[in-house]
Amino acid sequence: MARPTSWLNTLLLLCCALLLSSCARHSVTTATAPVLPATSEHWFAPPAGQQVQLPTTSDFYRLTAAQQQHFLTFFNAPAQQHLAPHQRLYRYLEHHLVNFNYEGKNTMASVTMANLTGNCISLALLVTALAQVVDIEVGYRASYAEPVLDFSANIVLSSAHVRSYLFEQSQPKEEGMMLLQRSAIGVDYFPGRLDRLGAMLENRHFEAMIYNNLAADALLAGDLDQAYWLSKAALWLDPYYSASINLIAILYRRKGDLLAAQQWYEFGMRYSSQPVTLASNYLVLAAQMKDQSLIDKLNKQLRRVDDDNPYVWFYLAYQAEQDHKAADAVFYYEKLLKKVPYLHKANLALAKLQFQLGQPESARRALHEALQYSYDPANRQMYQAKLQALEHMTVH
Repeated sequence: MARPTSWLNTLLLLCCALLLSSCARHSVTTATAPVLPATSEHWFAPPAGQQVQLPTTSDFYRLTAAQQQHFLTFFNAPAQQHLAPHQRLYRYLEHHLVNFNYEGKNTMASVTMANLTGNCISLALLVTALAQVVDIEVGYRASYAEPVLDFSANIVLSSAHVRSYLFEQSQPKEEGMMLLQRSAIGVDYFPGRLDRLGAMLENRHFEAMIYNNLAADALLAGDLDQAYWLSKAALWLDPYYSASINLIAILYRRKGDLLAAQQWYEFGMRYSSQPVTLASNYLVLAAQMKDQSLIDKLNKQLRRVDDDNPYVWFYLAYQAEQDHKAADAVFYYEKLLKKVPYLHKANLALAKLQFQLGQPESARRALHEALQYSYDPANRQMYQAKLQALEHMTVH
């Protein structure tokens, strides 16, 4: 069901945002890009006489002439001229997208503007398309929210939420002066109080994310061939993009070519800076191949690596619980809570596991943390009752 999004609730940040060049960012280095695995593509070849049809990056941002004119009429109106250009663009979004509905659909900018629906990528595309019309710089940043876990189809698909930034125009600087900060307006759906900001994203990586989202749509629709070529398009832009590497490996596994899938996982584990989701899915393949040494190796790697998205540890902890591996679940919950200690549901799950493992003092500390970060009266009452019961059992 669509979630109505009022632009009154949209994040409005007139902030001093660091220049993209000086921010921590997901970088794309094409000069030293690795050679992608040379696995056979006959599995995904189009029928004889047909060609693969993919959208171009220009298609992402294309608006109709009428849509551009509608925007320019507002942007150039005398009533808006007291505002800086990036503020005028935000004002347009605020006024004309007030009935925008959040739906988990990936749509191009013109469709998003016409239907007033889409997901965070759709919104970022529309923001960028409008910004290009009036030459306003746009930046992107990954952000991560508490996940809603879904284990259907034995696949772990990782996706990052994207926040767009409209930058003010660069001001002329005096000779010898360096501009370190610029004002920017952040555009986001209902930014959560507990959302965790990730790295700034280069434009090529953002466009790779678009192709990857379209590939995921194709996979869920059962079109494995189109999913493959869209994933390859993402990797042409960012050869290190773990989400697309992961998706291609899944596609080969679905086709039954387990060795090709393994090549892609090995490639991703070697080059990707976000290997956790890759390793999680690689474990599924290792189990299918009945390769216990590989399973052991991947489990050890998962204990060593890190990820920009802290919530990947939530999945691993939950999955370990389901597999009755309490010690592993405790390890992953503790790793998660080092990054996001305010996740009180994780503290509660950790406390239960620690109590089962005969660690009542650790369980008590975890419940204290859950109580500290919980603001809902019903949850606080529940945590307080559990804490009192645990302390009573410990005393006796």
